[in-house]
Amino acid sequence: MDKTGFSGFLRGVGRYAPLLGLIVFYIGVTYLREIQYLKAYYLQVLMFGLINCMVTMGLNLINGVTGQFSIGQAGFVAVGAYTSAAITTLMFQFSALSPLARPFVFLISILAAGAVAGVFGYIIGRPSLRVKGDYLAIVTLGFGEIIRAVIRLIPQVGGPRGFSGIPRYVNLAWILAFFALTIWFLRNYIYSSFGRACVSCREDDLAAETMGINTTTHKVQAFIIGAVTAGVAGALLAHLLGYLHPDQFSYIRSTDFLVYLYAGGAGTMSGAIAGAMVLTILPETLRFLAGWRLVIYGLALVLMMLYRPNGICNGKEFSFLIPPLAPRNPEEARD
Repeated sequence: MDKTGFSGFLRGVGRYAPLLGLIVFYIGVTYLREIQYLKAYYLQVLMFGLINCMVTMGLNLINGVTGQFSIGQAGFVAVGAYTSAAITTLMFQFSALSPLARPFVFLISILAAGAVAGVFGYIIGRPSLRVKGDYLAIVTLGFGEIIRAVIRLIPQVGGPRGFSGIPRYVNLAWILAFFALTIWFLRNYIYSSFGRACVSCREDDLAAETMGINTTTHKVQAFIIGAVTAGVAGALLAHLLGYLHPDQFSYIRSTDFLVYLYAGGAGTMSGAIAGAMVLTILPETLRFLAGWRLVIYGLALVLMMLYRPNGICNGKEFSFLIPPLAPRNPEEARD
């Protein structure tokens, strides 16, 4: 095989590297579970980590790539979780359906969760563009609290008691499938002309407008996509836990997603994935320390910010997250 053919082969493999890696990962985890080497507890923590990665990747598009400062991501997760749970539990009586119909109903609930969360993303994103910086953060924070307060007033979804009886239908295969779709869509979006326009909005709004970029459109798009991603993740979370409560989606949870993003490295998908996964697993790893667990966790965050201010990934992207022939970073595409 000549060099041209070999390089073409490598580009082809690189295009599907994330999917191939996730398939191998799933087979490995399934095998370890079958031989009872991997406990159910560790598998559940892994699934929580993947869901957190999805939410954080959506937040990265808003905060890291587009340069907005949103701290209402937990509100979008709540919208998706309650929408999906209401469809499967209240509308379709999921447990009474035949096994062949359940996957289709579940997919419908996930699509609806993403769509409703996207509508809320537009509702909050469009008027929020009138403010910037800290004021935008306050607006998105208020949105998250409004969603939580409204949920408490709806008795059909449990109100302040919580929503129980949700079918626990989600497993690792479902989560990995939507995790792969999230990576595929976001990496192609970020490295497209739309993604480069979002980076321009982050760097200089006025210069981007001068070059003919409609900054309002791209910022709203980022909000919608981030909201849809969070809504889908919320649907998976609802059917993984089997129970929802409004307090699960407080502003503290939104702050957690911010910590995942900036600890991993804002502006890159690698940082979002690494930060969410590491900081989801770390508290569980330190659980044997009891009350000292949160002290060690906080100290680790402080040391990381002091000695690695650009995050765990140091602002660099994993090679398999970069489309073939694309620049190594979105910023380089402007050169």
